[in-house]
Amino acid sequence: PCLNQSLQSLRDCERPPCAVEVLLVFNSSESDADAVRLRNRQAIQSAVPWIREHSNSQFRCHVLDFPRLPAKHAGVGLARKIGMDEAAARFHQAKRAEQGVIVCYDADCLCERNFLVENFRHFAERPGIAGCSTYFEHSLNGPEEPAVYRAVATYELHLRYYVESLRWAGFPYACHTVGSAMSVRVPAYLQLGGMNRKKAGEDFYFFQKLMRDAKASELGATAVYPSARPSHRVPFGTGKAVSRILVGEPQLSYSFRSFWSIKALVDAIRSLEQMPRSLEECFPANLPAPMLAFLEANDCRSAIAEIGKNVASIKQFKKRFWRWFDGFRCMKFLNWVAANDYPKVATATAAAEPCLLRHLGIENESTADSLLALYRNHQRHRRPIPAKSAPNDFSLGRETKFPVNQG
Repeated sequence: PCLNQSLQSLRDCERPPCAVEVLLVFNSSESDADAVRLRNRQAIQSAVPWIREHSNSQFRCHVLDFPRLPAKHAGVGLARKIGMDEAAARFHQAKRAEQGVIVCYDADCLCERNFLVENFRHFAERPGIAGCSTYFEHSLNGPEEPAVYRAVATYELHLRYYVESLRWAGFPYACHTVGSAMSVRVPAYLQLGGMNRKKAGEDFYFFQKLMRDAKASELGATAVYPSARPSHRVPFGTGKAVSRILVGEPQLSYSFRSFWSIKALVDAIRSLEQMPRSLEECFPANLPAPMLAFLEANDCRSAIAEIGKNVASIKQFKKRFWRWFDGFRCMKFLNWVAANDYPKVATATAAAEPCLLRHLGIENESTADSLLALYRNHQRHRRPIPAKSAPNDFSLGRETKFPVNQG
């Protein structure tokens, strides 16, 4: 979809009991060709009449234009940061920062009509939740060549298999981290230091930090539909994966054997009843050799000793351990074991793992297309985190700064 279609999709949403502001971040690097800035200028000229016609007191759009960002930092991370920082600043100016929620949405997305209402309801009913990951589905038909949609279907299956394998293992940070489908409360956004400026994977790093340092949930009552188009703007991610698949590179996923090692680690930590004093006390001798080797190589001995000095209960120890073995370290392990023990396999093969399918209540299917539909159905209808009456844990500190972007 073009930008105006994406805006129209938001405009057509049922309205929540609050005002909605949409920030459009147009950005390019000082090193980009003039043609890039020209395309952005044309997009702005096309969007402005639409904005004038459709804005009112309850639905406003604002254009932020940054045509010459420093080449060293320009990219998707900085663009997302500009928009999210500006949103936080506007909430502060309106004296609504404590109640504010920043909802990410890309310029080539569509959404369901209940997208805004369900985001509002999700946070209103869960005051202790800092952010959420909204259910998503990449478009699998449209104006692109059929090969593009086959490619994005394969990559989406890879994403869903990865998250479900982590959930099967019991890993505490198993959640999709798609930038166009995540939301965060303003106080939590500020306490976490805001969005990073990474040129790729900014959404993964931010949401992993959100899950580790705060509380995150999933929103399956609505959906976002990101574009399936290929992209060369970033070194990895959906657009890059689609581009690679289109030129014949296979989409590979971590072997399911790797997740058995993570499950063994989870089970070992879960079974602890007393504070461990060493790596040997923390983990049984039957912990898989690849995991033991990884823990040794990553100085887990020192981590266990340091945690033990700073906590007073086994419950606190377990919590601190998972802050150490977080989503970043988990992916580091998976890459380690893929290089040394269990090589990656074709995504369709990995996602058809019988053990995982039985766990999900899915009968074995032979094609990637049918598997994707089954994984989608399972994840869309996962039971949501229940509403809680606990107060919001996030408050604004006195030294909080609200950067205001000047476009």
